[in-house]
Amino acid sequence: MTGAAAASILATAAVPAAASFDWSAVRGRLLAELYRFVAAAPLLLLALLLTLAAWWFGGWLARRALIDRLAGANPFLKNLLATTLRGGCALLGLAVGLQLMNATAIVGALLGTAGVVGIALGFAFKDIIENYIAGVLLSLRQPFRPHDHVRIAEHEGLVMAMTARATVLMTLDGNQLRVPNAIVFKSVILNFSQNPSRRFEFDLSAPFDGALEATQARIRRRVEAVDGVLREPDAEVLLVSSGDGKAGVRVRGWIDQGRSDIDQVRSAALRAATAALQADAAAPAPAAAARPGAPERTRQHLLRAGEAGAGSRDLLDPAAPAE
Repeated sequence: MTGAAAASILATAAVPAAASFDWSAVRGRLLAELYRFVAAAPLLLLALLLTLAAWWFGGWLARRALIDRLAGANPFLKNLLATTLRGGCALLGLAVGLQLMNATAIVGALLGTAGVVGIALGFAFKDIIENYIAGVLLSLRQPFRPHDHVRIAEHEGLVMAMTARATVLMTLDGNQLRVPNAIVFKSVILNFSQNPSRRFEFDLSAPFDGALEATQARIRRRVEAVDGVLREPDAEVLLVSSGDGKAGVRVRGWIDQGRSDIDQVRSAALRAATAALQADAAAPAPAAAARPGAPERTRQHLLRAGEAGAGSRDLLDPAAPAE
């Protein structure tokens, strides 16, 4: 047999071997999986509809009056309860759908790997989880109400909203500021709006002479005449330093935050006190002695305000009883 004939025989034998790959097994497997998917499609659709219906039902429950009664006057707690209801109902619908499709093995597999995955996710989403838990605790403790003027650490503004991640402030210069809930929870919170009365003060320099007491009385009278300055507690004009023929005078007064702006009243009081210093020394001066009892009345005013706002009661619901 020649070499050409042998090569021809080998080539002829190789072609059937290469073409003999059986695609029927692959096609059969694909068709079987397709048939299974088509057969499971109604159950899959039903499971999806159940999940959506559960989500809708959770939203419907979240809008019921029961949530308002449970949350009271706390909008932050209301939002938390509504979100929890929607999420819980959606998870319940998903579980029922998986059970209907006999796919609970998926849940078992997920739970089986939850340990390792949970540790990894815990490190990855530590800040998110921390902010969420802090938001829940802040919603329950309620250290401020919507639109309260607060200072949180070095941040100051009006409380606009609280989300699962951050507390939203509107700064006094009109910018939106989002402070993470974890920072809010750990920081010292100064709430300017809890007590309707607020004190302002400023310092002046007056001549240190025999008429200093009369000057103090004249300043106090001018400051008390300013629109917005409260008569109870009384304004105070105190001597805080002296030297080089000058006396450092500190002026204090109180306003009602619900009716007056502290910066505007403080500015008007400063103008009035400066005018009193520049007044003619020969003008009739009021009694030199300070009004008796003013510091004590101020202290009692602070004590009453502290008793009204202190304690662990619900600050967002004034009608709630103390714990």
